Formats: sequence, structure tokens, C-alpha cells
Amino acid sequence: MKYRLICLLLLVTLLTFMTGRTWAKSEVGVTASAAILMDYTTGETLYQKNASQRLAPASTTKILTAIVAIEHGKQDQEIVASTKASKADGSSIWLAAGECHNLKDLLYGILLSSGNDASVAVAENLAGSEQKFTTWMNTKAKDLGARNSNFVNSNGLPEKEHYTTAYDLALITRYALHNPIFEEIVKTKKKIIAWPGHKWDRIMYNHNKLLWRYEYADGVKTGYTRQAGHCLVSSATKNNHRLIAVVLNSKDVYADSKALFDYGFNHFQLYRIASADEKLGTINVAQGVKEHVSVVANQPINLLIPKGTESKLKINLDLPSSVQAPVERAQPVGELNVHLGGELLEKVPLVAMAPVSRKGLLQRIWDWFTELLQ
Repeated sequence: MKYRLICLLLLVTLLTFMTGRTWAKSEVGVTASAAILMDYTTGETLYQKNASQRLAPASTTKILTAIVAIEHGKQDQEIVASTKASKADGSSIWLAAGECHNLKDLLYGILLSSGNDASVAVAENLAGSEQKFTTWMNTKAKDLGARNSNFVNSNGLPEKEHYTTAYDLALITRYALHNPIFEEIVKTKKKIIAWPGHKWDRIMYNHNKLLWRYEYADGVKTGYTRQAGHCLVSSATKNNHRLIAVVLNSKDVYADSKALFDYGFNHFQLYRIASADEKLGTINVAQGVKEHVSVVANQPINLLIPKGTESKLKINLDLPSSVQAPVERAQPVGELNVHLGGELLEKVPLVAMAPVSRKGLLQRIWDWFTELLQ
């Protein structure tokens, strides 16, 4: 149980607080008022423009709405649209008051068709009121490190105190994409769900046209209001390297996003040092029932580096010659350091792969006695 708790804490730290460095030293030609390009795996910023400026997010708000709904609800949970939900302004999937769907179908309505009515219906059913649901949203955002944001509704319609930043949206999206339900929905181009009272079903097409226009695109969410302008949070994966782009108040969200992705894929690569629990060495165990214990990293070691610099990486294992038994599983025993051009890129704790008990008294006496006879 202790080991599982340690792993859980490490996972949360990796996915939500690892921000890394800003690599970009040259300008990327984007028209957006604010933009960011973030590496999905490491959380490092490859490029940013006004990424901490507070702006209206429009329907990119629904990224947070959806992941909060996924974590608080069940996919087959019944959601009934209220009169308030059915009358929500702006984009809609045309829910009628009293209409019922399961949560997963309405998540498609939220993330593909950007249904403001679906967002309100989900918020009201899960939390009892949209206002309470937004408290969940704000708590989640703060937990993820998105501390320069405030949400007052579930759909992104303009409100004076409803704002976020490109950086915060990237953090939230990075976290959400680790959820397989969210990840599957945002890359879906078309979804059909029931439309009670009609002779035909609802056909919903993803508003994110980048899915058709950029071969590596696999998400995430568009947004537009007159106040916010055109916004897009997007994801793209090339050769198992995934990037997240955010552009807010852009003259051309698709050209801006493609320019960011091309910059990232052309200038950076993801370099794997080791996977989690991959054996990296062994150390002696004094007075242990086993003479040696394997040493592993307590997390995957993936580095974001400029393309063509992998030969310049210097990897050092800092380990003692031995440790004293007993040894616990996941006990820190050393560290791995990675340098590039004299700069420390990564420092990762190394831990024992398995527990090693201390020898019993009789065994220690016998060992002592046999040493005397040698």
C-alpha cells in the first residue's frame, strides 16, 4: 500500500506540476494574441507568446468541463436536460427540456459539437447546480497548477470573471489527454447519438477542422465568442512524440497551430533514457538475505532535446557501493544525472526494485563463524 501511494503521488506530480524549461529562442509566426506549444510527455514549453496573459477562453472551457465530468460521473449515468439547459445561448445540440441521455453521449455533444446546453445539463446533473460544478472546475484547475484562471460557467459563454491563459489551458489539456475516455472523444470526427421525438438521429461533427487539415492532429477543442475571438487548443502526434498547442484570439487558428506543431517537430525530439522499472544497475546489500538489489528509476526518463544533440548527452549513475539491509521496495538509493553541453537537464531518483530482508541472527552468526574458518 505504501508503494502504491508513492507511485500515485509521483504520477500526479509528473502529470500536473512538471513544467520544465522554455526552449524556444526564435519567433514562430503566429497571429494569436497568446500562444503556447507544450510537450505532452515532459510538460516543457517549446514556445510561448503572452502565455500568462488572462484572456476569455470561449468554448475551450469545455476541456475542463469534460475532464471534471468524467472524473465525477459514470459513463452510463443518466443525464436529464433541465429547462435552463435547453435554453442555453450559443452553440447547441438542441436538447429539449426533459430529454435524457447517458453522460458519455453528452460528452461527445460537449467536445465535438460544443453544446452549451449539454455542458449545463451535465453540470447540473452531476453537481446539483452549475454554480457548484464550477467550484469543482476551479478546484481542479488549481490542483493542476492552473493558478491564473477562474471559471464561472461550464460552457465558456462570456462572463467578466471567466478567464484563463494559454499556459493554464495547456496544463489542463495535458492532464485531460492522459484520460483514455477524453482522449478518444476529442479525436473523433463524427458521432451519432439518439434524438428522441425525431425520425432521425443526431449527427455531430467535430468543430476542430485541424483533424482533417493536419495529418498528425488528434484533438482537442475549438472556441469562439466575439469577446474571445477564435481559439483552438490542439494536439498532434508524430513518431510517438506528442505536442499540445494553444492559440487564443487568433486570425487563423489552424495556420497558427500548424506553424507551432511544425516548429516543434522540426526542432525537437523526445529521447528515451529509460522506462519506469527498467533495470539500470545493481548494488550490494550488506547483511541482506540477497547479496544484490537491482536499481531502477522511479519514473520514465524521457528528455526533450534539440534535434541532433543526442550524441552530446552525458548520463551518470550516482550510486553507493552498498546499502545496509533491510531494504524497502522503492527505497531511494541514488540518482541519475543527465547533462547536455554542461547543463543539467534531468536529475532522477534511483530506487531499489525489490525489498531485501535483513538476515536473521542465526544466519549472521553462521556467516561470522564461516568467515573465521576461511
